[in-house]
This record gives sequence, C-alpha cells and structure tokens, in this order.
Amino acid sequence: MRDLLPADASAVVGGPLGRRVAPRQRSLSRLLPFVVALLLLPMSAAVLRRGHCMANGWNGDDQFWRGCFSDLPAQYQIAGLEQGLPGWLAGDVHLDQMPLLSGLMAALGGVVPDAGWLDATRWYVVIWTVLITGCLAVAVWCVGLIRPQRIDLAAQLALSPIHVVAALISPDPVVVTLVLAAMLADARRRPVPAGVLLGLALLGHAWVGLVAIAILVAARRRERVAEARRTVVTAVVVAVGLLVLLVLASPGIVTGPLTSWWSQKPGYGSILLIPELAGHPLPQQAAPLFALLGWVGAIWAAVVMARRARRPATRAQVAAFSVPVLALTGTSVPVRAALWVLPPAILAGVSRRTHPGFVAVEAVHASALWLHIGAASDPDKGLPAARYAVVVLGRTIAWCFLLWSVWYTPVDNPVEPAPRPQPLPARDARPQESAPV
Repeated sequence: MRDLLPADASAVVGGPLGRRVAPRQRSLSRLLPFVVALLLLPMSAAVLRRGHCMANGWNGDDQFWRGCFSDLPAQYQIAGLEQGLPGWLAGDVHLDQMPLLSGLMAALGGVVPDAGWLDATRWYVVIWTVLITGCLAVAVWCVGLIRPQRIDLAAQLALSPIHVVAALISPDPVVVTLVLAAMLADARRRPVPAGVLLGLALLGHAWVGLVAIAILVAARRRERVAEARRTVVTAVVVAVGLLVLLVLASPGIVTGPLTSWWSQKPGYGSILLIPELAGHPLPQQAAPLFALLGWVGAIWAAVVMARRARRPATRAQVAAFSVPVLALTGTSVPVRAALWVLPPAILAGVSRRTHPGFVAVEAVHASALWLHIGAASDPDKGLPAARYAVVVLGRTIAWCFLLWSVWYTPVDNPVEPAPRPQPLPARDARPQESAPV
C-alpha cells in the first residue's frame, strides 16, 4: 500500500501544498493524524448540545424539549447498571441491547465512582463520551488506511455533523468501529483477524450480518472467495462460541433481546408507524414480520449490487447499499441508525453533496422526534402526530435517495495488495548422485 497521497488530496485538509514542499509532508503518516484530530470538533459540539442535561440531569420531559436525550443515562438510571458485570451475568441487569453492548454498558456501569444519583449518571455519560470518541477516532483511522488515496473520505467521517446528532445517544459507535476495523483487516488480506472483529460486531447488532454477506458476494468478482469464506466462517465461529458461553452463564442475556424484538410494535422512525399515527395501528406481529421480509430484500440488494455487470463493487459499496434497506424495514428506525449507514456510504465514496443533505434530514427528524415525544405531556408545545408522520415519510425518501447515490457512485475502487507469497518447500540438502551418461 502506497504511503504517498496524490498531490490534490491535501486540499481537503488545508489547501494544496506548494511545489517546494517535501513529499513526506503529504504522506499518509503526516496527514492522517491531523484528520483524526478533526473529530474533536463535532464531538465537542455534541457534548455542548447535551450541556443542559449534564447540568440538570436526564429526567422528565425537559430532556426532550432541550434535545439532549440519550439512551445511555436512561439505561443507567432504570436498568441497575451499577451492579456491573456480576449483575449482568447473574441476569439481574435487563437490557434490550444485544450481548456485546449490554455487557459493555454493564461493565462501565460497574466502574462508576460512588456518588449521588445525578453525579453517578454524569460519570457514566463522561466515561461513555471518552470511549465513543476513542472508537470514532479509530474508525476514521481505519477509513484512512482502507482508502489511502482518498484521504478526503476520512476527513468527511471525522467532520461529519452526524456525530452531533447521534454519536452520544447509544453505544452503537463501538459496533461501527469493529466493522470498519474488520474491513481494514480484510482489505489487507488478514482473514482471521477480520473474522474475529466481525464476530464480535455480530454480537452487537444484527445488521453486521449484512457486512459479512457483502464480504462474500463482493469477493467473487475479485477472485478472493477463499479468503472471504475464511473471514465469514471465523466470524460465525467466534459469534456462536461466545453466544453458547453466554447461554450457559445466563440465557436471558441472549434470549431477552430476541423476545423483546419479536413482541415489538412499530417504533419511532418506521414507516409502519404512520398508520398508528393516523389512528389505525397495525396488528401486533406486523413489525417483526416486515423486518424479516426486510432481511430478504437486503440480501437480494447485496447480491444485485455485487453482480452489476459494469462494476465490480467493493465490500463497502455492497454494505452501503444493503444496510439501509435492512434499517428502513426494521421494527424501528431510531436516530442512531444513521451511524449504521453513513460510514459505509462514505467509505463507498458517495458524493460530498449527499452527505450533508442526509445529515440535515437526520437532524430534522431527531428534533421532530423529541418534540413528538414531548407532545404526550404538553400537546400545545409538542409536535402533533400528523406532522411527525410527514417527517418520517420525508426521512424515508431521503434514505432512498442515499441508496440511489450509492448505486450510481462512480467506480473508484482502491488497489488491493497482492497476496503474500507462500514459502517454497524445503529442498533436500543431501548431495544427489550424478546421473549416468
């Protein structure tokens, strides 16, 4: 992998370099740390946006009016996360998140210093803020290493306003970072580390399974089927092995999220919620059944994207096209879902105009959601159901435009390293007898 960037790549991070600048000044090792540091700008804005809740607490409807709601302090307050990992393994901590995220939330809850209710919640949020910032920094670094000739993609992820909107709402950035790290290992032809990272991510979110499918279907046109199979098999073995251990320790850790998902009604952000907002709710099992159909559609979308005749799509392009399909057909499309689809789309090289437009729609939806939730206690101040339905429909159309943008993204596939040569078998050192003349 080349270390020098093209001459115009530095325009993204401060303008083109002069002709007398040494080549090492525009090397990846010089520019990428600066690009990663740019992440502090949107993350600082994300922290400031939640300043009211940090000062006054996360209670009542004030957190919705102020737009500083987060699942992290809410779960800490109601799920008993102060019990830590022992309480999680014993089944005393009940969370709807999958095992990786629920275990991590419980583990961090156990290290919160003893303090009052508000101070302990602040400590928990601060710990998660540091962890999420570190994870996103690793994610930006991975994008820079995967696409060294497109440093602008790493800069887009570092400066993305989506961090202000959704980064501190949930622990999902941990899963996103594991996925990007797995893509980096796969791009460098290290299937076993890629599989281990992907297996851990599978324990955090089900949509990661589409990334595994993307690795498989995109490998056929690049003649890397054997490596892709090794990566996916390793991921499945890691995920299944850890799930078996968790089931033996506490079955509720694994079965709880599945049971909660199967009984879930259409949630916020889903187009299935629109009939309920209009006063005609759908049957009980409509949402999970629609989500299962969404899995079929997402897998079909991945296969179609990979087999497009004029374009050997990369893993990121296939994932960026299939994951939004799965997210849109889920039981709910929460604010944090933008973190699932935007990093693969950036890595796939979507237009720079698509990125800010998508984030703007997500910001509008997030604000509308908090106002709609607050309307339950103050209808005169909150957002009515009919108007929130319009916002949900507009957001769905924006996501469809993102799919269109990914589909028509120009071919800009990175040059992948050649496989490492296998060592030749050792030759017999004993002297050979001369052949007869």
